[in-house]
Amino acid sequence: MPVIADWAKGTIITGVSGAYGGFTVNDTDFDVNITAAIKEFSYSGLLNFSGGSLLQCIFLTAIFMYMIDRKFVRAAIWSCLAALFAFFGLINAPKVGVLVKKDDDGWKFSVAYLMLAVVFVGFEMAQRRKWVKHPEREPDDLSSIEWAEWHRAQLLEASTNDDLNV
Repeated sequence: MPVIADWAKGTIITGVSGAYGGFTVNDTDFDVNITAAIKEFSYSGLLNFSGGSLLQCIFLTAIFMYMIDRKFVRAAIWSCLAALFAFFGLINAPKVGVLVKKDDDGWKFSVAYLMLAVVFVGFEMAQRRKWVKHPEREPDDLSSIEWAEWHRAQLLEASTNDDLNV
């Protein structure tokens, strides 16, 4: 999605600038003059979502991957890294720098990512108390032969448990 937002931002800027290029001075500031007339959607939201789109995709993918796998500590670490990158404008911002001013959105995204990290820490604590299911044990770094042996042992263990329950 961030890459699509980046494409949409570029399309809007190119389209509007091209359409009105003959009517205005070429050094017209797009953000001040043109975006003030955009009322149908939040152009600033599109700018924030498109800023650092490729890095943002990496962070969101890692966060969601570890969240789905129920590896909450790793998801919290990636959320904290995303907060750091958002604070400096490398993701979720149209400009790079320390984004702490009232009109900058970088610090807002940093707070959101840190809040997400706190949620993941809460899930980790719940997981340790056995309120949340632990992650599946599938070793990703085994060779295919080792994984097949491990999987065969898991199936044997599951069938043994089923026989005991009957």
